[in-house]
Amino acid sequence: MITSKINSHYSMCFIFKDSELLVKAESSIELPETNILQKCFEQNHAKDWFTEADKDYTAALLEECAPTPAKHKWIRLRELFAVNAKIAPTAARALALLNWRKTSRFCGCCGGPLQDDKYETARLCSLCGNVVFPRISPAIIILVSKGDKILLARHARRNTDLYTCLAGFMEHGESIEKCAEREVKEETGIEIKNIRYCASQAWPYPDQLIIALRADWKSGELTLQESEIDDAKWFSKDNLPPIPKPGSVAYQLIHNII
Repeated sequence: MITSKINSHYSMCFIFKDSELLVKAESSIELPETNILQKCFEQNHAKDWFTEADKDYTAALLEECAPTPAKHKWIRLRELFAVNAKIAPTAARALALLNWRKTSRFCGCCGGPLQDDKYETARLCSLCGNVVFPRISPAIIILVSKGDKILLARHARRNTDLYTCLAGFMEHGESIEKCAEREVKEETGIEIKNIRYCASQAWPYPDQLIIALRADWKSGELTLQESEIDDAKWFSKDNLPPIPKPGSVAYQLIHNII
């Protein structure tokens, strides 16, 4: 259950700004003390906050103009994922819920204001009683192999030179396997076989659940969907292009960690 009351007795305090997490400067995984959050309230820098008593944490989202507290720094959550930090799953949950609350202020049925439900992790319309639950958006990411080479792509809609695995959101009515087949076919024109599940990762940007897969090339030549893919090639693992950093499930797939 979520409540907007702040309690200093909870052991974890997650403070976010622009999707980055505040940690102590001398450490990448040590969270700030609760008094830091209190100062943010005193200076009117917090624009949303909540607690989950059963999970022993408080979370807050700061205004973009909020200064960085002394002896602290901001990090991306991938830094927690990269070292398998114990707090990583709860940090991902906190950010995803803050993102959800930001876009769930009014009822989609009647337009009435939403408030925290007293019994569920949900928001309740004060006018019509509609209950709104957090959204989770499932997406697949897949590494396709052809002999001793792997297929990596540079995405057209991202301002980066990184090559990574193919990926896409699941659609209604699709199984995970059918989603993988469709995404690979749409983006590269090839057919795949032997689809295998590897792992999953919560990715709160804003609310994704990433399902990591492997598959083998079945047939076809690379024919790129130019609106989605800028380039795609078969690479040997000893001659890789720039790829995502540690902390992402793509990095784990490419380096055969999962």
